[in-house]
Amino acid sequence: MISCKNLPHYSYKTVLLASILLLFFAYIPMPAYAASDYSIDNIVVDADGKDTTDARTKALAQGEIEAFKQLVAQRNHAKAQEIIAKTTHPQISVMVRGFEVINEKMTATHYHATLRYNFDAGQMQALLGLPASSPPSAPTPPAPAAPGAPAPAAAAATDSEFVHKAVLVLPVYNDGSTLKLWQDDNKWRNVWYDAALEFGGGLVIAPLGDLDDRVDVDDTNVETTTAAALARMLKRYGVGDAYVVSAFYNEKADPKPTLEVTLKRLVQGKSETTHMNYIIHSTEKLDSLMARASNDIARSLYKQQTIDPNKIEYDRLKEINARVNTSDIREWQALRKRLLAHGNIVSITFNSISFYETTMTITFKGTPDILGKTLVAAGLRVMQDGDSLVLALR
Repeated sequence: MISCKNLPHYSYKTVLLASILLLFFAYIPMPAYAASDYSIDNIVVDADGKDTTDARTKALAQGEIEAFKQLVAQRNHAKAQEIIAKTTHPQISVMVRGFEVINEKMTATHYHATLRYNFDAGQMQALLGLPASSPPSAPTPPAPAAPGAPAPAAAAATDSEFVHKAVLVLPVYNDGSTLKLWQDDNKWRNVWYDAALEFGGGLVIAPLGDLDDRVDVDDTNVETTTAAALARMLKRYGVGDAYVVSAFYNEKADPKPTLEVTLKRLVQGKSETTHMNYIIHSTEKLDSLMARASNDIARSLYKQQTIDPNKIEYDRLKEINARVNTSDIREWQALRKRLLAHGNIVSITFNSISFYETTMTITFKGTPDILGKTLVAAGLRVMQDGDSLVLALR
C-alpha cells in the first residue's frame, strides 16, 4: 500500500484557486507562429573573456555579425559583399529584433552557444532594396452550396495549429549537495505557489506534486527530462510548455551573495536555457530573496505568454534602474556623458548619490541585451540584480 504521509499539505484556498485557474485557462488556444523570413538558425558562437559576462557579450556580437552576413547572402546575393562591407556592427545590432538560445555552455571565462537570430523585416527590406511585405490578401469566400447539398465538414484542428498559452514551472533547488523538487523543505518550490497565483495571471502553473506528478518526474531525473517525457504531465495540466527553474544560492558570489537561477524551457526535441542572477540586498533574508526572484520570473513568463513575439518594440522607450560605485559627483558626470554618447541610451536620470554609490534610471531603446552591450562598450562591468542592474567601473 502506498503511504501518503509525506505528501505536502495544501490549504483549501490554494487548491481552489489553482483548480479554477487550470479549468479557466488550460484550453485557451493561440495561433502557432511560423518562423520568420528574416531569421537565421544554427549560428554557433564561441568566445573568451575576462568573465562570463564579457565572454557572452563578445560571443553574441560575433553571432549578430555572422547571422547578418548569412541573411544578406541569402536575400541579395549580387550585392551581398558591398552591403556587408558598408554596414557597421551598431547598425546591425539595431536591426536584430531578438535572439533565441538553442543551447549554451559557459565557464568563468568562456561562452559557447548555438543561437537563432531574428531580424526586423522592415529595416532589412529597406537595407537590401526589397519591396516591403504586403499584407496577406483576404481569403476568397467559398461558393454557395447547391440546394440540398450536405454542408462541408469543418477542417479538424491539429495540435500543430494551436498551442496552449499556459506554462508549467518545475522549481528545483540545489542546496550545494542535493537537488530538491517535491521535498517539503524545498523553499524555492514553496514560494513558487504564491508567485504563480499572484503574478502568473493564470498562465503560470506550479504543479501540486501529487502522486501522478511524482511518477512523471522527480529530483533524480528532472535535470535531464524532456518535453516528450513530460507529455502526460503537460496534458494533465493543460499547458503547452514546461520550464525547469533551478536555483542555487551562491554565498561566495562577487560582490554579494547571489541567487543564481537557470530557466530551461523544454520544447520538442531540444531545450532553451536562460540564466538570471538576483543579488541579495543588505537587509534581505534568503526567503525574501527567493520570493522576489520567483515573483519577477512569474511576471516575465506571463508577459512572454501574452505579448505577440512578432511585435516590433524597438522604438518603444524602456526604463531600467541601475546603481554604480562612484566616489564623487565629477565621476558620475563623466560616466553620464560617456553613456549618453551611445545612440540607444536616450536619457539618464540621477536618483541619489552616497559616499560609495550612485543610483540612476536609464531610459533606452532596443532590447535589454543591446543595452548590456552598450554599457560594456562604455567601460562598465554589468551584473543583473532581478529587474535592475549593478554596474562597476573597469
